[in-house]
Order: sequence, then C-alpha cells, then structure tokens
Amino acid sequence: MSDQTLHGLAAAPGLALGPALVYTAATVPPPNLGDPAAERLRLAAGLARADATLALHEATLRAAKQRAEAEIFAAHRMLLADPSLTEAAEALIVAGHASAEEALRLAAEVEAEELETLGDAYLSARAADLREVAAQVRRALTGEQTLGERLLAPAIVIAHDLGPADLMSVPRERLLGFALATGGLTAHSVILARGLGIPAVVGLGEALFAAVTSGVTLALDGTAGTLAIDPPAATLARLHGAVAHQSERETTLRAAVDRPAVTRDGYPIALVANASTVEEARAARAWGAAGIGLLRTELLFLARPNLPSEEEQLALYAAVAAELPGTPITIRTLDVGGDKHLPAFPLPQEANPFLGWRGIRIGLSEPATILLPQLRALLRAGARASIRILLPMISTVAEVRQVRAYLAQARAELTAVGVPHAAHADLGIMIEVPAAALNAEALAREADFFSLGTNDLTQYTLACDRGNARVAALYQPLDPAVLRLIQLTCAAAQRHGRPVAVCGELGGNPQATALLIGLGVNELSCAPAAMPHVRAAIRATLHSAAQTLAAQALVANDAAAVQQLLAQADQG
Repeated sequence: MSDQTLHGLAAAPGLALGPALVYTAATVPPPNLGDPAAERLRLAAGLARADATLALHEATLRAAKQRAEAEIFAAHRMLLADPSLTEAAEALIVAGHASAEEALRLAAEVEAEELETLGDAYLSARAADLREVAAQVRRALTGEQTLGERLLAPAIVIAHDLGPADLMSVPRERLLGFALATGGLTAHSVILARGLGIPAVVGLGEALFAAVTSGVTLALDGTAGTLAIDPPAATLARLHGAVAHQSERETTLRAAVDRPAVTRDGYPIALVANASTVEEARAARAWGAAGIGLLRTELLFLARPNLPSEEEQLALYAAVAAELPGTPITIRTLDVGGDKHLPAFPLPQEANPFLGWRGIRIGLSEPATILLPQLRALLRAGARASIRILLPMISTVAEVRQVRAYLAQARAELTAVGVPHAAHADLGIMIEVPAAALNAEALAREADFFSLGTNDLTQYTLACDRGNARVAALYQPLDPAVLRLIQLTCAAAQRHGRPVAVCGELGGNPQATALLIGLGVNELSCAPAAMPHVRAAIRATLHSAAQTLAAQALVANDAAAVQQLLAQADQG
C-alpha cells in the first residue's frame, strides 16, 4: 500500500471512499471544414443543442427546489446567448475558416483570459464558465462522451478540471466525490458540488496524476482538503463508519436552516452570506442567512466598455437588499487594481501588483470616477435598507479618515439635490493586510466594524501567492501567525465595542468555526451552501471550550499542529 496523502483546498465538505476514475477529455478528430456558411449553421446547431442540455439540468435542479444550483445553469445559458460571444466566433469562422467548435473555443478563450488577468479567484471562476460553455458546444457537435457515459460504476473522479454539466451528467450514486488538479473555491462546479452534497478537493496540482491511477482505492476528505491514496485497512474501516454517520447528519442539517446560530452556552454568532449577485442573495435567504456579510461589487464593473452608472449600482444594491429585507447588507466598495484590470478603467503594469495600486487605493486616487459615485449609490440604497459599507485593502488610519470625508461629501451632494439617502451608514474595513491587524487598536477608533479577509491575510502574512500551485502547500490559513493576527484584531475590536466578521474562505470551514469563535469573531460570512454546516458547528460549540482551543492554537508550532487540535476537539 502506498498510503500517500495529497493536500489541496477543501472545496465541498464530506467523506468519500472508493476506486479512482482518472478522467481526461476524449480526443476527437477535427471535423472536415465546410464553407463558412456551413460552419455558421453548425455553430447555431451546437449552441441550440448545448442550450437544451443546460436547460434540462436547470429544470431538474429547480424541480428539486435547488434554486441556487439551478442558477448556475441559467448563467451558463446566458453566456451561450451572449451575442458578443457568438459574433466573435462567427467572425473567426469567416476570417480564418475555423470550425464552429474551434471558433467558439477561441472566442471564449479571449474573454476568459481577460477575466483571468484581473487576478481575482471569483472572476477566474467565471473564466472557467466561459470555457465550460464552449466545451458544451464542442460535445454537442462532436458527440464526445460525457463523464456520465464514462463513469459506469461508483467512483471518485480524478480530473484536471470539471464543469457543472459534467457533474449533472452522472447519476448521483455513481459520483462518490471528485479531486481536481486545478480549480478554486468559487468555481461553479464547486458551488454545485456543495449544493448536491458531493465531497470535493481541488487545487491538488499536476502531482495528482502521477500519484493516482484508475482503480486505486481513495479516501477523499472534502472538509479537510485531503486525498489519501490506497489507505490501510484500519483507516478504511474507520472511514466507512464516518461516511455512514455523515449521510445521516446531512439530512439533519438541511432540516435545521431556521434554527438560531447560537453556541451551546448561549453566545450568539451572526451567520451571514457572501454574494456577488441577486441570485446568490436569494440562495442565502433560502439557507437562513441573517444578512449579507460581503457583497462583492466587481462583477458590475467587468466586461463592459464603460463604468456602471450610479443608477446601475443602486439597482443592484437595492435588489440584493430586497431579497433579505430587514437584515444588514454589507457591501464592499470596488476591489480591483494591481493585476486586476477593468476594460473601462485601464491600469498600469506593475512589478509587484499585489503590493501595488489596488482596492481602496484606487478609489482614493480617483474619487470622482470611482469612489464618490459608488458612495452615493450606497447611501441611496441605505434609504430603504440597512446598508453597511466595507472598504477593501485598508492599511492606514489616514485611508479610513479620507473615505469618511468623501462619505460626508457624497451625503452633502445628495442632500443638495434632494435625493433620499441614509443619514448614517456604518463604515467598516477589511483586515487583510498584516499592518491593519497590527494597528487594529487605532483602526478600531476610526471604523465601525472589521471584516477579516482571511484569504489575502494568509497570503500576505506567509508571503505566499494563493494562486500559485508551486507554493500552494505554504498557503495555510490555520498557521499560528495568521491566527495571532486574527486574535489581535478581535481583542482591539472588543475594547472599542466593534464587531468582527470573517468573510474569507475560513469563515465557511465548519472545522474552524469553534476556533474563530474562541479567537473573538462574532460574525461568520460564507457561501450560502456552507451555511448549514457552519450553523451546526456554531450550535455544537461551547464558548468557554472554544476560548481554550484558541489559546492552545495560538501557541502551536505550525498549521499541522493546529489542524491536529481541531481534529481532537471535533472527536471530543
């Protein structure tokens, strides 16, 4: 037995045991090129067939009352219907005599690469969606086998990447789980996996294919982010019992969405959701969110030649707030810059983009163009909803004071023209730069609340690009150095009566819930599908025990030692 364990990103919780199926895209010979008119007809036919498949997946999920998952396929259908994508493909057909499927692939790749240059994990996942819809059209035109046609018996799928349609092509009982070499936590295949209860680990790197062959026994832990290859018999026996227990627990979790997020000894935790769209806000409501803890506004600014107007921004904020009436809606101002580029707002190339012109630094440099229109839209949305404003990439007290001055200016401008707006809106800051955590005492005197962006805080603290596979093993949000910064932030916030949220991926990890509560966090914001697991973890936590756990983790040697503490606490 090899008994080798690979470590990746915990994408969808749960355990899976079974044989591996290494899945690679089938090699399909290129078609004999017809004349451009014929290829354009083939393209139209491929688009129609792909749309029919996606419509079937969407309808299946809606019938099962899985609206958030159904919206994934609704979004893919919108991409297929995008005239700019079709026009670009048709132009390639006419100019280069490319086949229909190759023309669409090239057109989608151009748009996908533009999104990837923005350096944001969420937007990179949207690039994957473009590639996925192009692949759907290719399958429709070539007759390429689906994953469901190749997975004939229950197995754990090993692949470079998978799309949502791949998952929907397989009967649920056959797809025990999947492990991917690439992928991020915001990919639609990952979101769908969470909704369907399919355990998944992603970001394992190309070493995955060297370590795993079809037929070998695997133990996949989507909660811990591990893949054990050919584990010993004793380990398998223990895991079989855990899998049976997991199935029972999933049923219980889904029935408990209306239960309060309170620890066993009565300590309340605000359980809220991360979102970027109205559809995600709707899913958050279905999972019992107490509000939105992070509304990303970047999607509104992307893939368009001009910046969104104040009215367009207001429409999004109001629509999201309408999905969760009477709850706090925390909206982050535009978070781009450095290597995150907007077509409507060209940015200079920088040698160190993650240390450069990004986040609030751009807003403060371009107040009339970027910051003030967004602040006015936020204040106007606040006239009818409880809007909280969140500032990204804060490093200094001066930045917060500058934004407060611009907020006062925005309020004065709205008053001058008689536009209804909020008389007050809480102004919070992201703690994602180590300097902000270390200076949390001073920042707590300026900001109304803190939100810990643990993704960036981890990569800045450990000098580890979270998108670089070569250093993925160093990216450890549970490293004691990161935890100490979280504790410093919470301690300063408590002294000034400021609430502290976690909106990074760590907030959606139920294994870390007790630890975060013990460190002083009082709000957890995560993807809607992760909420039932986090709610269960909150309700299982004893606040006093969580504080003891946090004290032990703060003096641990490394992330592995912290992980061991969490495992012991979970077993206890």
